[in-house]
Amino acid sequence: MRLTFLYYLLFVFLLQGCVGLETKQEAFPLMYPPHEKPVSMVVVPAINKSTAADAAELINSTLTMPFADNGYYVLPISIVSNIFAREGIIEGSQILGLPAGVFNSNFGADSVLYITINKWDTNYLVLAANVTVGISYVLVSTATEEVLWSYDHQVVVDTAGDSSGFILLDVVKTAVSTAMTDYIPIARQVNSEAVTTLPFGKYHPNAGEDGEKKVVSKKAKDRGMSHMAD
Repeated sequence: MRLTFLYYLLFVFLLQGCVGLETKQEAFPLMYPPHEKPVSMVVVPAINKSTAADAAELINSTLTMPFADNGYYVLPISIVSNIFAREGIIEGSQILGLPAGVFNSNFGADSVLYITINKWDTNYLVLAANVTVGISYVLVSTATEEVLWSYDHQVVVDTAGDSSGFILLDVVKTAVSTAMTDYIPIARQVNSEAVTTLPFGKYHPNAGEDGEKKVVSKKAKDRGMSHMAD
């Protein structure tokens, strides 16, 4: 009886883990036939809601590869950023009101990716410390103005040093470890994990074959939209 009860609890736990998950096609139907999937995307300046002034600039170096690996052509971010900067646009909130079609006529892209940096923070409490990077993504069609994909993802990295048995030494180790943490690999991890929910693009060998993958958290999908609207 005890073993049966444990099996029942395990089943309930696994079932709860699946609640709120959608397939890619259920979550993002506009990315599958009969709709036209985007081929290229332009990444506009990030909306930075974090406390780190340089977060938006640093995040640019981590964006191209995961989306390109997923089968999309990403316009060179450095060139696009320079074009926006010449127009006096350095923060994504400055262009939220623009029609998405503007990015097609000016850049030739059939989708535009909006990025919101929600967290780029260090949390330090004596012996406990962590670094948090949280990003929201919204991909919009430049032809229809419709949202094609949205997601919100966050990674928390524990930066507390291994305990030495000496409190003062542990405090110093934790402080040094946290101060020296490189945000870039963490941001790269956030991007890579979030992009696993994005339907494969035209240039991916498995394009069109991933619609039944149940990997999309409905809550994370909805949060992606809400963070940009806040």
